[in-house]
Amino acid sequence: MEPIHPHSVAHQRQSSTALDHAIESYAHESVCALSWEGLSATATLVATKDGSPIRSIITGRRRVTTGSYASRKAGRGLPYESMGERALFMQSEVDTDVVDYRAQPFRFEFVVGGQKRVYIVDCVRLLSDGSIEIVEVKHDAHGLRDPDYAAKLQAVKLICERVGWRFRVVLQKALRASQAFDDIIDIQSWRFTKFSKGDVYWVASTLGSDALALGELAGVLGTLIPSSGAQGRALAAAKLKAMVVKRIVRFDLSKPLSSQTKVALVADQAELLQ
Repeated sequence: MEPIHPHSVAHQRQSSTALDHAIESYAHESVCALSWEGLSATATLVATKDGSPIRSIITGRRRVTTGSYASRKAGRGLPYESMGERALFMQSEVDTDVVDYRAQPFRFEFVVGGQKRVYIVDCVRLLSDGSIEIVEVKHDAHGLRDPDYAAKLQAVKLICERVGWRFRVVLQKALRASQAFDDIIDIQSWRFTKFSKGDVYWVASTLGSDALALGELAGVLGTLIPSSGAQGRALAAAKLKAMVVKRIVRFDLSKPLSSQTKVALVADQAELLQ
């Protein structure tokens, strides 16, 4: 089980977001989804009416790693069926360039070589530049060597390009080998730490357009918390980590996380927070 630290709040499913609307604009209801008549000349995107994952993963009958990742950023539980998908969700939770994301939100139905094919998306992400990214997660590159599967992914890439979306494949090994992955695990583990509007206002006012060391910022914020000394600083640091998930501040993770890590406001939030 992944650790979730105290001072937490229960996550709630959010109302429709920009990402949900982007999916809905291309989606077909799943009624008759597998019929030939339901296919357009290029492809059909099939999503559930309530925005839930298109395929139920946690059945207890599949011999693969399954679970549900509680995302504060997405405001819902996200099912995964591999440690690679779980690692991608953790990375997406902490990456401030990722505004929102979903697990298996829809499937593509299309024809390749006269055969109908179905592709269930692992993850779709809304990025801060407004682009939509489809991410396929693989354990390693072995499966990508299969010509039939490679052709299927190439077709999916072309479908995405035609609607202005990005498509890429990431490997579990590459995700977990990232220099910052241990720090990502730590930051996301504090994602449900409570913080107030007053905390956000203080942090925004203190940072402005500058970047300050995590230890310095947590030390001052800690004095405003009804806890003394090290306990106050630790809670302040936890709040700042939760603010990373909510895209209020970003940490410079180009070096290992420490008290010297630089903290700044997220660029597209700076004007709104001041």
